[in-house]
Amino acid sequence: MKSIKEAAAATGISEQNIRYYEKQGLIHPSRNSENSYREYDGEDIARLKTIRLFRKLDMPVSQIRSLLDGNVTLEQSLSQHLKCLEAEKDRIEAAIQFCSRIEASQLADLDVDRCLAEIEDEEKRGSVFARFSEDYKAVIQAEQKRAFSFMPDAPCSTPEEFAEELQKFARTEGLDLVITRIGMPPRFEINGIEYKARRASSRFGIVIHCEMVHPEDYIPEKMTEKQYRRYRFLSVIALPILLFLGVVLIRSRDFFSGIQGLLALIPLLIVFAADLSFLYYTYGKHFKG
Repeated sequence: MKSIKEAAAATGISEQNIRYYEKQGLIHPSRNSENSYREYDGEDIARLKTIRLFRKLDMPVSQIRSLLDGNVTLEQSLSQHLKCLEAEKDRIEAAIQFCSRIEASQLADLDVDRCLAEIEDEEKRGSVFARFSEDYKAVIQAEQKRAFSFMPDAPCSTPEEFAEELQKFARTEGLDLVITRIGMPPRFEINGIEYKARRASSRFGIVIHCEMVHPEDYIPEKMTEKQYRRYRFLSVIALPILLFLGVVLIRSRDFFSGIQGLLALIPLLIVFAADLSFLYYTYGKHFKG
C-alpha cells in the first residue's frame, strides 16, 4: 500500500490532482483504520496511470470516468473524443485561415475594423453571455461547497466536543463526514473532500467556520484560479450593485416602455438570484436568529 505522496511519485500525478480525481469519482482508495489516511494499492496506481494517459489526450474527466466504470467501451469513448478533437481542430483551422488571409497585409494597410467585426460576429455566435452565465453559476455552486458556517449547540471548547458538533451537523444535513484529525482545530472530509474548521465568537454565540483545504477541490474544471477569484469577487459585490442598478432603472420613466427594457432585466435577475443563493447557503442557512 502506498501513501498519497508515494502514489504521486509512482504515477507522475500531483497530490492535488490525485485528490481531484478522487473527488470526481475516478478512484476510490481505501483508508487506514488508525488514522483515516488514504492508501493506494496496485489497482489504484494502474488506474491513475490510465487516467494520466487519457488526460494527456485531452479527454474530459467525465468521459474517463464513464470509460473506467465500464459504461462505455474504449472504442466508443475514443470515437466520441475524436469527434470533439475534430471540432476543436476546425476551430483552430478557422483561426489559422483568418491569420493567413491577413498575414500578407502591412500593418498600415490592415483593415482592423473589418477584422474585429468578423471576429466579434463569431464570438456572438458562440454566445458570450451564455458562457459568462455558466461560469458564474459554476462559481456560485462551488462557493456553496467551498466554505460554510453554522452555530453549534455546545461551545466546542474541547477537541471531543468540537468533533461531536461537526458530526451532529453532518447528521442534520445528511452529509458523509469523516473526522481525520481530532484537535483544535480539527480536520474532516465530506464526500472525500478535505475541510478545516475553526471556531469564532460572535454576538449571537459561537460560530463554526468550515473551509476546503485544497483549491483544486472547488475550482471548476477548465477554470483558472485567477478566473475563479474574479467571479468570486463579483459574487460579493454583485448584490449591492444590482440593487443600485435596479433602483436606477425602475425610477426611469421610459424603462418599461419597450421590450428592450424588459430584456435588460433578465441578466440582472439571473445574477441577483444566484447571488442571493450564494449568500443564503454560505452565511444564512445554519444561523440561529
